[in-house]
Amino acid sequence: MSTVRRAMAFSFLESYLGIALNLVSFVLLARLLTPKQVGLFSVALAIISVTQVIRDFGLVNFLIQKKDLTGDYIASAWGMALILGSSLFLLIQLGAPLIGAFYHEDSLTTIARIVALNFLILPFNSVCLALLRRELNFKAVMRINLSAAVLSTIATLLMAWQGAGAYALACGAVLNNAIIAAGIWHVGAAARLLRPALTKWREIMKFGGPLTVANVITSITMDINDLAVGKIMGFSAVAIASRAQGLMNLFHRDFMGAVRNVAYPAFSKAVRNGDALEEKYVASVTNVTAIAWTFYGFAALFPLEVLRLMFGPQWDQSAPLVPFFCLAGAASAMINLTPTVLLAAGHSKLVATAELVIQPVKAIALCLVVFYYRNLQYFAVGFMVMAVVSVPYWYALKQRCLPTDFGALLRNVGMNLALAALSLAPALALVTWLRPAGQALGHAAFFTCAGATCLAWPLLLWAFRHPLYREFLAIVQARRAAAGA
Repeated sequence: MSTVRRAMAFSFLESYLGIALNLVSFVLLARLLTPKQVGLFSVALAIISVTQVIRDFGLVNFLIQKKDLTGDYIASAWGMALILGSSLFLLIQLGAPLIGAFYHEDSLTTIARIVALNFLILPFNSVCLALLRRELNFKAVMRINLSAAVLSTIATLLMAWQGAGAYALACGAVLNNAIIAAGIWHVGAAARLLRPALTKWREIMKFGGPLTVANVITSITMDINDLAVGKIMGFSAVAIASRAQGLMNLFHRDFMGAVRNVAYPAFSKAVRNGDALEEKYVASVTNVTAIAWTFYGFAALFPLEVLRLMFGPQWDQSAPLVPFFCLAGAASAMINLTPTVLLAAGHSKLVATAELVIQPVKAIALCLVVFYYRNLQYFAVGFMVMAVVSVPYWYALKQRCLPTDFGALLRNVGMNLALAALSLAPALALVTWLRPAGQALGHAAFFTCAGATCLAWPLLLWAFRHPLYREFLAIVQARRAAAGA
């Protein structure tokens, strides 16, 4: 099996197990915590996320894509990470009372201060994990991250069970990063860390500066639902919107996180080796949309059933929002890897400029929708519209420096559209026939629909001789060959 395929296999294994663990955690926490408690943590985390982008400062991307990575670059990245992390820790500690006062919620002050402890741990984690990912050592990354996820999830659930509320989520987030740090040390991944230095700070600043400004704006836009909805409509509304968006994020964040973890080093390696980058990009988008569109289609057809199964009936208000978020996710699947491939090709300034244009537009539009309508369904519609508009925008920018093979791309995504439609056709027929108006299907009927979709999708992959089917076949053949040897 090739290095990239092996890395992808470990990254996906980590992603799938992580998603399964998150689902168990979500199901239990949804019954242990109130919507307000979930909303409090979501708002605190959204605020911290903005400063987290500053702390990263493009260091991870720099370490992965740098062609000749010497000890001086690693030491400088390590030094800058320590300075940024400790500075932001102090900033949040001092500014936490202002956060609580702004939202008229004293507990936010304590939650923000707890979550800010991550800034003391993340400099070590981010540099070491970047080096492991650069080497495509995703087996070690998987073991570290899954160990941390399991242990921190158990601790979070125990604290929530004991009545810790939103504090359980905050402490669990810190514990997760602390366990990752211990795992990095255990596998010896810290061996390449030298004494912190700043000798190459100018080159890192040149790469990371524009990207960081753009990422801050992106982070604000990504979290605008929590920040604006929390202030204008309350913490319960934040939780309702977050639960609906959470179904989209199972793919958009969790699954695509695993893809990007491998895609960026793989694209960077293709650039260093002079391989056909656009061919790899089209193949990646083809495989991503083949999975994404069927997933989002199923979630959009069965929002109430999936929410009740995962979180219980107290989250039924989230159901009408789910189809809009799923349509947004389906559109975003077309461009999820576009910034990734542009960064790998060395176009960080273009990515930064692109984000600085589109993200403020998104943020302002969504804030205006929340302010004027104060209705979560209008917010979800606005989110969907902005996701659709982003697709031609990103491809127009990509065309300037990395021309897209639109012929191949459109052929492949057209096939994926047919794949999703035919895979969902049995479920759509059953739900049209069996579902009472305004009610959820029974468990037996719902699982019949899920089973029909899960059976139809791989059969259609085989019938279409889809590139993803050929990828699966290559992996199986490589494993058999390795076993035979």
